[in-house]
Amino acid sequence: MKIPKTYAEWSVCLDVFEAGGNDDEAIEAMRAGSLSWTGGVAPLFARRTSETVDVRLKRIADGMSRALHLGGDATTLARAMLDARQKLVSVYQLAALPVFADELRESLQKQVAQYAETAQKALEDSAKHDRSGQLASTIRNSSLLHFRVSAAATEATGGGSQAAASRTSTNNNTSVATQQRRRNILT
Repeated sequence: MKIPKTYAEWSVCLDVFEAGGNDDEAIEAMRAGSLSWTGGVAPLFARRTSETVDVRLKRIADGMSRALHLGGDATTLARAMLDARQKLVSVYQLAALPVFADELRESLQKQVAQYAETAQKALEDSAKHDRSGQLASTIRNSSLLHFRVSAAATEATGGGSQAAASRTSTNNNTSVATQQRRRNILT
Protein backbone atom coordinates (compact mmCIF):
# COMPACT_ATOMS: atom_id res chain seq x y z
CA MET A 1 0.00 0.00 0.00
CA LYS A 2 1.26 3.45 -0.89
CA ILE A 3 2.46 5.62 1.98
CA PRO A 4 0.05 8.58 2.11
CA LYS A 5 1.28 12.15 1.82
CA THR A 6 -1.68 13.98 0.28
CA TYR A 7 -5.30 14.15 1.40
CA ALA A 8 -6.29 11.96 -1.56
CA GLU A 9 -3.73 9.29 -0.62
CA TRP A 10 -4.88 9.42 3.00
CA SER A 11 -8.45 9.00 1.79
CA VAL A 12 -7.49 5.80 -0.02
CA CYS A 13 -5.85 4.43 3.14
CA LEU A 14 -8.86 5.38 5.25
CA ASP A 15 -11.16 3.69 2.73
CA VAL A 16 -9.12 0.50 2.97
CA PHE A 17 -9.16 0.67 6.76
CA GLU A 18 -12.89 1.42 6.81
CA ALA A 19 -13.55 -1.65 4.64
CA GLY A 20 -11.74 -3.72 7.26
CA GLY A 21 -9.86 -6.23 5.14
CA ASN A 22 -6.26 -5.02 5.41
CA ASP A 23 -6.06 -3.23 8.74
CA ASP A 24 -2.42 -4.02 9.46
CA GLU A 25 -1.26 -2.94 6.02
CA ALA A 26 -3.32 0.28 6.11
CA ILE A 27 -2.13 1.20 9.61
CA GLU A 28 1.52 0.57 8.72
CA ALA A 29 1.22 2.77 5.62
CA MET A 30 -0.50 5.53 7.59
CA ARG A 31 2.04 5.26 10.41
CA ALA A 32 4.79 5.98 7.86
CA GLY A 33 2.76 8.71 6.14
CA SER A 34 2.76 12.46 6.55
CA LEU A 35 0.16 15.16 6.14
CA SER A 36 0.36 18.92 5.92
CA TRP A 37 -1.96 20.28 8.59
CA THR A 38 -2.98 23.39 6.69
CA GLY A 39 -6.14 25.33 7.52
CA GLY A 40 -8.26 23.83 4.75
CA VAL A 41 -7.12 20.24 5.07
CA ALA A 42 -7.16 19.86 8.86
CA PRO A 43 -10.94 20.09 9.47
CA LEU A 44 -11.76 17.91 6.45
CA PHE A 45 -9.21 15.31 7.45
CA ALA A 46 -10.35 15.32 11.09
CA ARG A 47 -13.98 14.80 10.07
CA ARG A 48 -13.06 12.07 7.56
CA THR A 49 -10.95 10.21 10.11
CA SER A 50 -13.63 10.50 12.80
CA GLU A 51 -16.23 9.14 10.37
CA THR A 52 -13.96 6.20 9.57
CA VAL A 53 -13.60 5.41 13.28
CA ASP A 54 -17.37 5.75 13.72
CA VAL A 55 -18.09 3.34 10.85
CA ARG A 56 -15.72 0.77 12.30
CA LEU A 57 -17.22 1.11 15.79
CA LYS A 58 -20.72 0.62 14.39
CA ARG A 59 -19.53 -2.45 12.50
CA ILE A 60 -18.02 -3.85 15.71
CA ALA A 61 -21.32 -3.28 17.53
CA ASP A 62 -23.31 -4.91 14.73
CA GLY A 63 -20.98 -7.90 14.62
CA MET A 64 -21.17 -8.42 18.35
CA SER A 65 -24.98 -8.10 18.34
CA ARG A 66 -25.25 -10.57 15.47
CA ALA A 67 -22.99 -13.08 17.24
CA LEU A 68 -24.92 -12.77 20.49
CA HIS A 69 -28.28 -13.25 18.77
CA LEU A 70 -27.08 -16.41 17.02
CA GLY A 71 -26.05 -18.16 20.21
CA GLY A 72 -26.67 -17.30 23.80
CA ASP A 73 -24.15 -19.41 25.67
CA ALA A 74 -21.13 -18.14 27.59
CA THR A 75 -18.64 -19.43 25.01
CA THR A 76 -20.34 -17.53 22.18
CA LEU A 77 -20.44 -14.41 24.33
CA ALA A 78 -16.74 -14.69 25.19
CA ARG A 79 -15.76 -15.24 21.55
CA ALA A 80 -17.88 -12.29 20.40
CA MET A 81 -16.36 -10.03 23.05
CA LEU A 82 -12.78 -11.10 22.32
CA ASP A 83 -13.35 -10.62 18.61
CA ALA A 84 -14.80 -7.15 19.26
CA ARG A 85 -11.87 -6.32 21.54
CA GLN A 86 -9.36 -7.31 18.85
CA LYS A 87 -11.17 -5.12 16.35
CA LEU A 88 -11.10 -2.28 18.89
CA VAL A 89 -7.32 -2.72 19.00
CA SER A 90 -7.09 -1.97 15.27
CA VAL A 91 -9.33 1.07 15.58
CA TYR A 92 -7.35 2.29 18.58
CA GLN A 93 -4.11 1.88 16.65
CA LEU A 94 -5.54 4.15 13.96
CA ALA A 95 -6.65 6.64 16.60
CA ALA A 96 -3.19 6.69 18.17
CA LEU A 97 -1.17 7.33 15.01
CA PRO A 98 1.59 9.85 15.81
CA VAL A 99 1.13 11.61 12.47
CA PHE A 100 -2.21 13.00 13.70
CA ALA A 101 -2.40 16.34 15.47
CA ASP A 102 -2.61 15.94 19.26
CA GLU A 103 -6.19 17.23 19.38
CA LEU A 104 -7.37 14.77 16.72
CA ARG A 105 -5.52 11.86 18.30
CA GLU A 106 -7.06 12.58 21.72
CA SER A 107 -10.53 12.96 20.22
CA LEU A 108 -10.31 9.67 18.31
CA GLN A 109 -8.93 7.78 21.31
CA LYS A 110 -11.75 9.19 23.43
CA GLN A 111 -14.28 8.08 20.79
CA VAL A 112 -12.97 4.50 20.93
CA ALA A 113 -12.79 4.46 24.74
CA GLN A 114 -16.34 5.78 25.10
CA TYR A 115 -17.67 3.07 22.80
CA ALA A 116 -15.86 0.35 24.77
CA GLU A 117 -17.10 1.71 28.11
CA THR A 118 -20.70 2.04 26.90
CA ALA A 119 -20.75 -1.43 25.34
CA GLN A 120 -19.13 -3.03 28.40
CA LYS A 121 -21.62 -1.34 30.74
CA ALA A 122 -24.55 -2.47 28.57
CA LEU A 123 -23.28 -6.05 28.64
CA GLU A 124 -22.77 -5.95 32.41
CA ASP A 125 -26.25 -4.50 32.91
CA SER A 126 -27.79 -7.25 30.79
CA ALA A 127 -25.99 -9.90 32.87
CA LYS A 128 -27.61 -8.70 36.10
CA HIS A 129 -30.67 -10.82 35.28
CA ASP A 130 -28.63 -14.04 35.16
CA ARG A 131 -28.86 -15.62 38.62
CA SER A 132 -26.06 -18.11 37.98
CA GLY A 133 -23.48 -15.35 37.66
CA GLN A 134 -21.85 -17.13 34.71
CA LEU A 135 -22.66 -14.37 32.21
CA ALA A 136 -21.36 -11.65 34.52
CA SER A 137 -18.17 -13.62 35.05
CA THR A 138 -17.70 -14.16 31.31
CA ILE A 139 -18.31 -10.47 30.62
CA ARG A 140 -15.79 -9.39 33.26
CA ASN A 141 -13.17 -11.89 32.08
CA SER A 142 -13.57 -10.91 28.41
CA SER A 143 -13.87 -7.19 29.07
CA LEU A 144 -13.86 -4.86 26.10
CA LEU A 145 -12.05 -2.34 28.26
CA HIS A 146 -8.78 -4.26 27.93
CA PHE A 147 -8.35 -3.16 24.31
CA ARG A 148 -5.65 -0.64 25.31
CA VAL A 149 -3.56 -3.37 26.91
CA SER A 150 -3.94 -5.48 23.78
CA ALA A 151 -3.04 -2.48 21.60
CA ALA A 152 0.09 -1.82 23.65
CA ALA A 153 1.05 -5.49 23.42
CA THR A 154 0.53 -5.45 19.66
CA GLU A 155 2.72 -2.36 19.33
CA ALA A 156 5.39 -3.94 21.52
CA THR A 157 5.51 -7.06 19.33
CA GLY A 158 5.99 -5.00 16.21
CA GLY A 159 2.58 -4.96 14.62
CA GLY A 160 -0.58 -6.81 13.85
CA SER A 161 0.66 -9.77 11.85
CA GLN A 162 2.97 -10.93 14.62
CA ALA A 163 0.20 -10.43 17.14
CA ALA A 164 -2.15 -12.48 14.98
CA ALA A 165 0.41 -15.27 14.82
CA SER A 166 0.78 -15.10 18.58
CA ARG A 167 -3.01 -15.24 19.05
CA THR A 168 -3.24 -18.22 16.73
CA SER A 169 -0.46 -19.98 18.62
CA THR A 170 -2.15 -19.19 21.94
CA ASN A 171 -5.52 -20.37 20.64
CA ASN A 172 -3.96 -23.62 19.39
CA ASN A 173 -2.27 -24.18 22.75
CA THR A 174 -5.56 -23.51 24.54
CA SER A 175 -7.39 -25.95 22.28
CA VAL A 176 -4.81 -28.65 22.97
CA ALA A 177 -5.00 -28.00 26.70
CA THR A 178 -8.81 -28.10 26.57
CA GLN A 179 -8.76 -31.35 24.62
CA GLN A 180 -6.33 -32.90 27.09
CA ARG A 181 -8.45 -31.72 29.99
CA ARG A 182 -11.55 -33.20 28.43
CA ARG A 183 -9.78 -36.47 27.80
CA ASN A 184 -8.69 -36.63 31.44
CA ILE A 185 -12.18 -35.90 32.68
CA LEU A 186 -13.75 -38.57 30.50
CA THR A 187 -11.36 -41.37 31.50
